[in-house]
Amino acid sequence: MRILGLLFLSISINALSFSAVADWQLNNERSKLNFISVKNEHISESHSFTMLNGSIDNSGAVTVSVDLKTVETLITIRNERMQEHLFNTDKNPTASLSAQLSQEILKMPKGSTKQVEIDAQISLNGKSQTYPLVLRVGRTTKGTFVATTLKPFIINAMSHDLVPGVDMLKQLAGLNSITLSVPVTFSVVFGQK
Repeated sequence: MRILGLLFLSISINALSFSAVADWQLNNERSKLNFISVKNEHISESHSFTMLNGSIDNSGAVTVSVDLKTVETLITIRNERMQEHLFNTDKNPTASLSAQLSQEILKMPKGSTKQVEIDAQISLNGKSQTYPLVLRVGRTTKGTFVATTLKPFIINAMSHDLVPGVDMLKQLAGLNSITLSVPVTFSVVFGQK
């Protein structure tokens, strides 16, 4: 009977060790990615993407993929124009973010949060750029991992060769201007399977 108990304990410890290093998967339904556009100098509008995929592996490597065809501006024709002219989704259907989290962050106890600054590599329209992110990261009491921007980071259209697309959108909508600097925020939730 004692051997059976030791065997059970050994299996339990191994199972716990495995779950501690298992990959984390992004929960799309609980995650949000938003950006703000400004047209004609004073009109700001909030937009989002509705499909995100991502993971954090046991080394802390974070990858998030954004389906650019899921841009949501609440105006169908504008969604279509952004897909075709700005993001060129036929050639570049996704944007991606990659970053590295420390083991200290990965091993945070449940119910704890921490402010961190990390660099993220964002690839958009075939061009990559590094952006500094200020995040609140935490583990919920249920064990999910959450990361939320504490301040927006700014993507500049020039850094990703998006200016021709912005100019086309401006022309199609009959606007005087669309700003090239776009504030972006997100809140992403990861769970272990």
